[in-house]
Amino acid sequence: MWYRFKVRMPQVPSQPWAVYLPRAVMNAQVWVNGQPMGYTGSLEEPVTRNWYVPLMTTVQPSQWREGDNVVHVRVVSGYVSRNGLSPIQVGPLSMLASTYKLRYWVQMEGVQVANVALAALGVFMLIVWLRDREQDAVGFMGLSALGWALSCMMGVTPNPWLPTYPWETLCYTLWVVSQLLLCLYFFRFAGVRRLWIDAIVYTLMVAIPVYGAVAPRYWMSTVLYGTIYLVAIWSMSVALWHVLRYRRKDGQWLITGVMALLPSGVHDIMIMANQLPFDSVYWLFYTGPLTMICLTVIVAGDHARSRRALNDLNRNLAQRVAEREQALRESFERLAALERAQAVSAERSRILKDMHDGVGAHLTSALRLLQTSQKSNDRLDVPMVTQTLRDSLDQLKLSIDALSLQPGDVEGLLASWRFRLAPRLRASGIELIWDVERLPAWPHGQPPELRQLQYILFEGLSNVLQHSGATRLVLSARDLGHHIRVSLIDNGNGWQGTGGYEGQGLHTMRSRAQQVGARMEFLPASNGGLELRISLPLLAAEQPHASPRPDLSSAA
Repeated sequence: MWYRFKVRMPQVPSQPWAVYLPRAVMNAQVWVNGQPMGYTGSLEEPVTRNWYVPLMTTVQPSQWREGDNVVHVRVVSGYVSRNGLSPIQVGPLSMLASTYKLRYWVQMEGVQVANVALAALGVFMLIVWLRDREQDAVGFMGLSALGWALSCMMGVTPNPWLPTYPWETLCYTLWVVSQLLLCLYFFRFAGVRRLWIDAIVYTLMVAIPVYGAVAPRYWMSTVLYGTIYLVAIWSMSVALWHVLRYRRKDGQWLITGVMALLPSGVHDIMIMANQLPFDSVYWLFYTGPLTMICLTVIVAGDHARSRRALNDLNRNLAQRVAEREQALRESFERLAALERAQAVSAERSRILKDMHDGVGAHLTSALRLLQTSQKSNDRLDVPMVTQTLRDSLDQLKLSIDALSLQPGDVEGLLASWRFRLAPRLRASGIELIWDVERLPAWPHGQPPELRQLQYILFEGLSNVLQHSGATRLVLSARDLGHHIRVSLIDNGNGWQGTGGYEGQGLHTMRSRAQQVGARMEFLPASNGGLELRISLPLLAAEQPHASPRPDLSSAA
């Protein structure tokens, strides 16, 4: 279509003038006095999509003449749209340049900036939704923001990389889907989940773009936009009622976004229905991102409140855990004190039992000898009484020494045993040979177990003193890797058969060895005497078992 204008000039200008076209759909070329001026893009198929791009053509002074001038504007359309030309302006270039730059920013650069930000916001909302799939409202908002931004940026793109028809169809489809997804957001925001509502919205998502692609009519597009607007009013009314009814936190932001969106939608539909000037600026390009920002503030508020609630919960839990820990600590301290008291009581009981079984038994034997001598007027066996009292005193000293031993210190126990009993052996004419190497700690060697080992050795010494007739006694200890071997080896009479020899003393020794997990053996010595061998396991899982007899110690 050609438009013709007359421009009366009293004189030829000395500076360049310009012809400013606020809007020409789709592209336009200016002619001045029959001379074509430069133009942007293509006027042939595919026509450059300058439908929302303001155009300005510079006209040199030589193109004008004094009096009447004729300006023709050729407008070429390239697709089903509201074609036409807005009122033009003709004047000095210096005056129109600022107006052109401002409108170019409003209709092009500002739209691109706003919708790039909207696309980034949509991507962010989608990431939030992917991290928490239960927030489907956030997912609908993210998809809506991304689709809206892409459709707007595609709409103001002059040179698409697809042919005009598929490009316009894709742009239209994205816009329809994004608006209906926003409707689903409002329904989800209000907590409305109805299958029939979702079915209506999803049906419109498919039907409207298909109809627009199959039967494109400009007036029908206006009707379809109006239909979407009615669904949007429905969904936004439900969301507003939810805010007012439940006093939803940050609800003022939703009200702000809706109040910006509703009049903008009416304004843009009126432009499409020819109720507003052709060069009117579409508002939804800016109010759409503004509404999405308001909705994002709501999501951010929900997240902040959730974080605060979580932090409060963590603080409360930490406080309760600290209180429970303090209570448990006090309980453990009470239990530890009780266990210590029980341990002291058990230790006292063990000491008393040991004194009763050992020292008490020896004292009782000595007293019985004295009483028997007085009743029968028999001669008192002084050496026997002396021996019994010495045994009692030695055992008492060893019991006291055992209280100061470190757990597992077999070497210290043997040294104590040697210190206490060596004088007695010398008095009895028996030479004591010390053949003890450095020994590791015995894992099972707690104080009770060490005392049991001490009693076994003491009982073995008593047997040597009373029955063996030995003149030499070897105390040997070796670290054999998996166990410690402790031996008492004498050069006495040895074991004279089994009958009558397994008395109460030997039964007690075997019982004590079994209690501490040790293996006790009586072996004939190479010099005719007897070896009392005790094997103390070093491995936790090791149990006493029969094994081949190793060679006697070198001292034996």
